[in-house]
Amino acid sequence: MHRHLAIVATAAAAGGTLYACHKLEGQLRPLDSSCAAKTVPAAINCLKKSGVTVVEGLRLDSNLVMDTMGMKAAESMPTKKLKSSSGSSRRRGVTISKEQEQQEKMWRLSAIGRYHCRDEDKFDANDMKVLERVEKEIWPVVDEFFRAEEEGMEGVYRSEMQLMTAVPGSTHQAWHKDNRGRGLSIIVPLVDFTAENGGTQLLLGSHESSCPVGSDQGAKVVIAPAGSVVAYDSRTIHRGLGNDTKKGRPALIFCYDRERTPPPGTGTAGSIGTGLQGRVLDIVSKAVGQVAAGGD
Repeated sequence: MHRHLAIVATAAAAGGTLYACHKLEGQLRPLDSSCAAKTVPAAINCLKKSGVTVVEGLRLDSNLVMDTMGMKAAESMPTKKLKSSSGSSRRRGVTISKEQEQQEKMWRLSAIGRYHCRDEDKFDANDMKVLERVEKEIWPVVDEFFRAEEEGMEGVYRSEMQLMTAVPGSTHQAWHKDNRGRGLSIIVPLVDFTAENGGTQLLLGSHESSCPVGSDQGAKVVIAPAGSVVAYDSRTIHRGLGNDTKKGRPALIFCYDRERTPPPGTGTAGSIGTGLQGRVLDIVSKAVGQVAAGGD
């Protein structure tokens, strides 16, 4: 009898812990003003301290955002989850339209409802001209980020340039890093980023190897208007959130690294470990924050 009661009590405690963890993970707190920067030097300071910044002084004007959304690649962007065209789906008689076939050639699926156009040969000449204009706008923060190191710009290259979207009903990504080595990732929202449409969520300070598990900051969500320049250290643990709205959440992504430390810098086991680390840091730091708040 006592043994059965102990088993029930243990199961109840485990269930309660899982529920509490789920509730903590569901908290979507916005990135605060301490990560906003009016100037590029201020942005570099934010990157050193927290690993992320919104560079307000580099925000793209509305015309450039409209030109980006008018690119040929953007016009082919999925607006809803595509039916699977895998062999099993074909055997079940799933009909795939020519439009979807073209979209699947252009857009790569990374998670449910998350699509990426990341190969430069998929952008035509006019698209590339628009993307080069965007890169010119964001370049000051890239230049100063790498010049802060002794090597300066030696060996720095653009490791990725992509257009992506999270369609309605898309799911959260796993926690991950873009690179194990120091690099810079930049996101340019093409619509307003909100907690509801899946703005990027980052664990502040996780770019540092000494990131404290007990940090009271927890994960913060980027909430920023279209055209914003969101920069983060490639070592920062982050994830894209699911989109709970009725419209897609498109964005441009540029990544810059050094040739001696190409991304991702880790294998499958390392990626799984980072995912678990991100989840634990998120839950523990939020729990510590709640305790601290309760003690005030």
